[in-house]
Amino acid sequence: MQLLVLDDSDMMRNIIVKTLLAAGLEDDEIHQAANGVQALRLLNSESFDVLLLDIVMDGVDGISVLKEARVLQPKARVIMCSTFSKIETVKELIDIGIHDFVVKPFSAERLKEAVLKQRDFVQ
Repeated sequence: MQLLVLDDSDMMRNIIVKTLLAAGLEDDEIHQAANGVQALRLLNSESFDVLLLDIVMDGVDGISVLKEARVLQPKARVIMCSTFSKIETVKELIDIGIHDFVVKPFSAERLKEAVLKQRDFVQ
């Protein structure tokens, strides 16, 4: 499984990656982007099974990346992971095509559950 982690916080990306490695993913399965521009570049050049996207970022935000991902990689499973969890926004994200939403701060168990659930769909 190939997974893209998009989060503008180095600390949060590190926590997410460590959690995913502890859940059994391999280091070469996990790709990282520190901003929306990097994520879009990766989406244009590589194929991903699962996208784990933060919403609020400077410049290109996670919702913009999600919309573009739906065009570039429509089969990718998408998990949004953010402190920003207004019900209206979550409904909009569901309409765009997310498969799960993880609220920060999250437990390692919740993140692991969300990712492994999506992995089941891509195998």
